Amino acid sequence: MQTRYILLWLLFNLQLNTTVVADEHSVKYSLEKRVTTLELKIVELEKKLSLLADDNRWKDPSLWTRLKKGMSEQTVLTIIGEPVRKEQAIFNSWYYHKTSKLHSFIWFDEGQILGWEPPR
Repeated sequence: MQTRYILLWLLFNLQLNTTVVADEHSVKYSLEKRVTTLELKIVELEKKLSLLADDNRWKDPSLWTRLKKGMSEQTVLTIIGEPVRKEQAIFNSWYYHKTSKLHSFIWFDEGQILGWEPPR
């Protein structure tokens, strides 16, 4: 009699565990699929951004909000584009405005962003 109860209990727990494992795999698969979809969207948007060869891209304030201290020069080129001039002194300075040094610049130290001033 006790053997039956033990077998029933084991069978019930085995089915319960199988259901939990199946649900975990389903959730994992769903999350992996979402991550892959989002990664593809990021790649697509980055390609569109890099295709913008417009000389005035630097004027878009939303691009400047993406800058973070410590970013590499290559990342800045991808986001903001090529500056109109570069100066090297104590720091490397990239200027995007053709005539003003008061705004639209980025400072680098050892290839990483130290600071910046967005367009006005």
